Amino acid sequence: MTSERPNLNDPDLKTVTLSEKDLKDAVRLFRLFADPALIGHDIGDFLPAEERADGPSDRQSLAAKARMVLSARLAREQYFHPDLFGEPAWEILLALYVIEDSGARFTISKLAECISAPLSTVVRWIKTLEEQSLVARVNHPTDRRVIFVRLLDKGRQALDDYLGAIPG
Repeated sequence: MTSERPNLNDPDLKTVTLSEKDLKDAVRLFRLFADPALIGHDIGDFLPAEERADGPSDRQSLAAKARMVLSARLAREQYFHPDLFGEPAWEILLALYVIEDSGARFTISKLAECISAPLSTVVRWIKTLEEQSLVARVNHPTDRRVIFVRLLDKGRQALDDYLGAIPG
């Protein structure tokens, strides 16, 4: 089966206009999907093991599930008012889990941008997640103004267990 590119001069082709918020949401989602860990992989690399001949590592499969859960949660804002669903702690954990294997790191402000939450809300939830030993703040080695957030073993294990319990 071959796929053809659409003829951009076709008058029947529909045009979609994005609002500024839609554009920002799209950029945020593309950043999540442009995770360096995905580069060079076929989408089949992220299918559940039972759907692949060679079967991905558990970590790849769980990270793919986390990406799917996070992107689905963030996409809700297209259909519902964002004030209806407020779970920034969960979104923080998912975002940290998704980027963990890529080698990338989130500052607190980047994390707030990624999950579309106010900085003050993210700071408050990071404190709560730290108290539960799920995440930690890490100072930049040379710039005291920059603080990264990372997932701790307890948080990673809890997410591994949760994502592993979700059906393929």
